[in-house]
Amino acid sequence: MARIPVLLALTAVVAACGRPSGPVQVDLAVILPLSSGVAEAAGSALRGVQLAVEEVAAEGRIRMDLTVQDDGGSVDRATGLFTQAAPKPRLVGVIGGLTDSVAIALSPLASRARVPLLSPGATGEIPYAGAYFFRTSLPSALQGEALAGFALRTGLRRVSVMYDSNEYGTAVELAFVRAFRAGGGVIVGERLFRDGTRDFSRYVRAAQQEKPQAILFAGYPDEGRVFLAQAAQGGLQSVVLVPDSFAHPKTVRGLEGAAYFVVAASFFPESAVPVVRGFVRAYRAKYGEDPDPFAAQAYDATKIVAFALRRVGLPERGAIDRTKVRDAIAGLRDYPGVTGNLTFDRFGTPTREVLLLRVRGQELVVLRR
Repeated sequence: MARIPVLLALTAVVAACGRPSGPVQVDLAVILPLSSGVAEAAGSALRGVQLAVEEVAAEGRIRMDLTVQDDGGSVDRATGLFTQAAPKPRLVGVIGGLTDSVAIALSPLASRARVPLLSPGATGEIPYAGAYFFRTSLPSALQGEALAGFALRTGLRRVSVMYDSNEYGTAVELAFVRAFRAGGGVIVGERLFRDGTRDFSRYVRAAQQEKPQAILFAGYPDEGRVFLAQAAQGGLQSVVLVPDSFAHPKTVRGLEGAAYFVVAASFFPESAVPVVRGFVRAYRAKYGEDPDPFAAQAYDATKIVAFALRRVGLPERGAIDRTKVRDAIAGLRDYPGVTGNLTFDRFGTPTREVLLLRVRGQELVVLRR
């Protein structure tokens, strides 16, 4: 009879030895263009990552040690930084590839190194994505299709298209035109512009002659503000449809030339969804401002990695089995992110609903369908 307490005590000791005495430490790399033309978006993404890491640490099970690197918007620098980070035995993933060009370059490296790569910003097609690439950003194709659907539902049958020659603008334009024409819409004009364009006068004159019911501006706000101001000066008033690069209150303040302005987005900080309200409240408390879509997408990417780690379990020491982490991410179904319920397809692209926002005065509001 005396042996039972001893046996129970021994079992308890063995069990205790099998459990981590504290949070399990892992490495997470962040590669973002913090000193580039998209530095504001990169800074937002970094803040989203940092908030998520703090919240994961507060749970007491996992501590993510961050290594933050600035790729400066350079593909070569980004690939070099990824190559340096990949051999770390405790590395569980990389948050990065904010732009399409960097995501395209990093995704094959991620497959070769078997490191999950989660992009919080790439929206275009990633030709060689491989099995280790995922994104929490809103694909350009989905944005174009959603904007085309809005135009068709509201009786806008004649649209003039202005699009940036970069991957982002081209992908939004292609998806919009394909969906719009398939639904019976007519594209009355298509015009290409390049990053840095500051004279849109000929585009405005051409659109005036075409008399479109709406204009798709597929590009970034830097050029968009210039185009809209010149359109207003030229007397061109129209419904304007834009992608998620405009989905921030700071961006839409002071925009001119749009009688009705519709934005495709993955995230809206004024949402009543509890998980979004909690995120926005925590972000405001930490940073004193509202999060934008890049912050939300990076926050989701980081939380998804943590969720996958809890699913697979982690050794206290030694190398992490990153294939198991990757499989856990790929196997997520309707993960409740702040950018919506996320399920990844076989290309690592999230399947979810696109939010449509309207500019009202100096703020964004959800468009009632």
